[in-house]
Amino acid sequence: MLARLARTCKAFQDPALNILWHTQETLLPLLKCLPPNAWAIKEGKFSIIRNLTASDFNRIYFYCHRIIIFGRFASGSLSEYFEPHVLPIIWSRKPSPGPLLSNVLEVVLIDGSFQALAIYPRLVIGLNVTGIQVRVLSNSKFLWANATAVLRKASLHNLSSFALFSIEKSSSPKEAESLEFLSILRGVRRLSFSDPVILPSRTISLISTFPMLEDLRLSVTEQEVENCVPYVGNNFMAITRLAISSKTMNACRLMLLQLQSGTLRSLTLTQTASDALWSIRRLLITLHECNLASRLESLHVRDHQWISSSLDARSEECFNMDAHTFEHLSSFKQLRDLHLESSSVDFDNNDLMKLAKSLPQLRSLVVFSGADDLNKVPKCTFTGMQHLIQFCPQLEKLILRVDASQVPILATQPDGEYPSGLHLTTLDLTNSPILNADDVASYLTMLFPVLVDFSAANYHEEDEEEDFNPYNVIWQKVEEVMDRFIP
Repeated sequence: MLARLARTCKAFQDPALNILWHTQETLLPLLKCLPPNAWAIKEGKFSIIRNLTASDFNRIYFYCHRIIIFGRFASGSLSEYFEPHVLPIIWSRKPSPGPLLSNVLEVVLIDGSFQALAIYPRLVIGLNVTGIQVRVLSNSKFLWANATAVLRKASLHNLSSFALFSIEKSSSPKEAESLEFLSILRGVRRLSFSDPVILPSRTISLISTFPMLEDLRLSVTEQEVENCVPYVGNNFMAITRLAISSKTMNACRLMLLQLQSGTLRSLTLTQTASDALWSIRRLLITLHECNLASRLESLHVRDHQWISSSLDARSEECFNMDAHTFEHLSSFKQLRDLHLESSSVDFDNNDLMKLAKSLPQLRSLVVFSGADDLNKVPKCTFTGMQHLIQFCPQLEKLILRVDASQVPILATQPDGEYPSGLHLTTLDLTNSPILNADDVASYLTMLFPVLVDFSAANYHEEDEEEDFNPYNVIWQKVEEVMDRFIP
């Protein structure tokens, strides 16, 4: 429709084309604007079949300045789209020097984009870029020296965000490489390095001096954090959001002790090894030691997704949740968002009441166990959920597995009204045990009058008989009933 609109009237042309070209996955649509006799698709890949002249780029330059977001939804490497000779020819034959995409603000690069002459990033990273994300696949690695040369040449005065996502430890930099690269990023506000990319200690110390850094994600080891040389001054002076991944809780503790600014409001901690022993209770004590408890507004704690089933769930050091977990929550006066993802969840309605009374200001609560056994009945019931509604009156989002097989009678309050979650709009009961769809649907409708997003069943295209979830069918009936009342 937009393409037709662009051809209908000159007044519509530019607005329609700007929308059509605003976001592009690859350079393929742009390069197909070369004259038809200049290119061909051979065995599924774009190929240039004759010498190019300056005039061949007229249509490309008519469209290229309209691309603002590049590569965001790309899923394949360069070799899937282009013959090896294509990008060198485009770079050497284009009539104007510098990048091809002069107005791009956000760039996502996949695979070994900075290998060899790094032509691809040179083509798409222009002066106006504010955010760069690099995704490194298993068959390649991030070349820090090449990336440094490209970004320095681009003179990125507006760059505020850089992220490197890799699944290969080989992408971890040497100290000299990382120091030279990070010197270019001193003015960024958001910086992210995914596990297993481990930054050297001097690099972490350098990052702590960035004056505008607000959002940081990195993986740490005890050795590297212990070797950090504290900056003489205010470390992480502007940090508000921090995400740390590590095998050990002590590495996280040492990293948190580096913070001196008092500006941190959001903290995410991820356990990266299945054989590590963590305790959420001890984690909360650590946050007290680091003077973070009184000012945190968001706390996310995530377990490793492949947590070993051989861990002794009774050990105090295990990454689990029980009644003792919440003993130190009352001092988290600013906490609005609590996300606990654990290998073991073992608390009852009274524990939920303790949590709710400790955090009456809570807006979002997510309690999730990735290792849930569908045959194991939770100790928490709808009664515990009512405690949350009663003592956390501002709660807007709740994800919790409960025993939904029995529906309690809603006792009226002194004013004759039933208790209800007047602000809760999102509810996920994650395959809770259930017996009667109609009773549960009626109960939830009364308890949550403003609910707009409800889910409980896990949907699979083809369920194997041995993996069949007996609760799915009943929850799907509940969802059908709830859909009638959800706006």
